[in-house]
Amino acid sequence: MMINKWKSDGRDAVSKWITSKNYKKFKPITQVYGVCFNKKREVLIIKDDGKTEWKLPGGTPEKGEKPEETLKREVFEEATVVLGNCKMIGCQETEIEGKTVYQLRYVAVIEKIKKHTIDPATNTWVERKFINAKDFEKYVKWGNIGKEMFKVACREFKGLK
Repeated sequence: MMINKWKSDGRDAVSKWITSKNYKKFKPITQVYGVCFNKKREVLIIKDDGKTEWKLPGGTPEKGEKPEETLKREVFEEATVVLGNCKMIGCQETEIEGKTVYQLRYVAVIEKIKKHTIDPATNTWVERKFINAKDFEKYVKWGNIGKEMFKVACREFKGLK
């Protein structure tokens, strides 16, 4: 089992990776992020305005929204990219101060890349970049869980197109 120990706003947090294709047993869902591949098998990563760390696109579900809808909305808002097929690959179960939340992870096919605009939800510029899959760990530093998640995403992407 993959486990990461880290700090969240100064608080101790413990996360573990759970491979799953069904989100219904995980509550509450606080995040939905995706490993999004373009036709060249490059991976979309983003960096928030003023930040130094690259990450995957995604965010918080809105009331009544299904996780796949959250992913597609967030990826479009942050990177002005339209997603096609998506598939849940698992989740990160995170415990902070005795409270457990679930952060879903998907693999997705990029259908269309549009002219980049600011994120309408935050009114800030989110930098987008497409990287070779072999360089993922150089950019996105999510520890052992990130490595496992990315390995599962690459495997599942082959059958997703």
